[in-house]
Amino acid sequence: MGDDCSKAIHKGISQLIWATQGITSRAWGYDFRAVPSAGALYPIETYIVANRVDEIPPGVYHFNAKEAQLILLKEGNFGQDLSHAGLGQEMLEEASCAFVWTAIVGRSRWKYRERAYRYIYMDVGHVGQNLYLAATALNLGCCTVGAFFDEEVDRIMGVDGKEEITVYLGAVGRIL
Repeated sequence: MGDDCSKAIHKGISQLIWATQGITSRAWGYDFRAVPSAGALYPIETYIVANRVDEIPPGVYHFNAKEAQLILLKEGNFGQDLSHAGLGQEMLEEASCAFVWTAIVGRSRWKYRERAYRYIYMDVGHVGQNLYLAATALNLGCCTVGAFFDEEVDRIMGVDGKEEITVYLGAVGRIL
């Protein structure tokens, strides 16, 4: 992954984030996003592990959808840790960045009870699909990951694993 990829990711990261979690309209007290969500409850949160993104220091970031802000949570290189937590899938370290999606279960559970988990996984599937579409449009590679040690990824992201749980990962980088 060279400088060209790092620059392409920097230019495209806002587009990738918008395609997965961006607010497209506001109506009836709801902020509608670029992906559908059961009951427009949007339980999915987006974190970015920046490995090699031009002008963005390596670290763990959280995307605040309401404010459209990427917030640095922890500075440092976490690609190797994420790769280990992802059952040794090296692309999580080698990618320019990795998306980590968590779910705040209570956002859906209050309305849907146990069925909330089904809807959460459908919601995050839509998010992952949009990452693929946006990455392809930007001529970037993308690979989503469902195999990981939950507790390890939760620890890297700084989530509790009970109220907020990791549900999906996605690596983005240059197509080789």
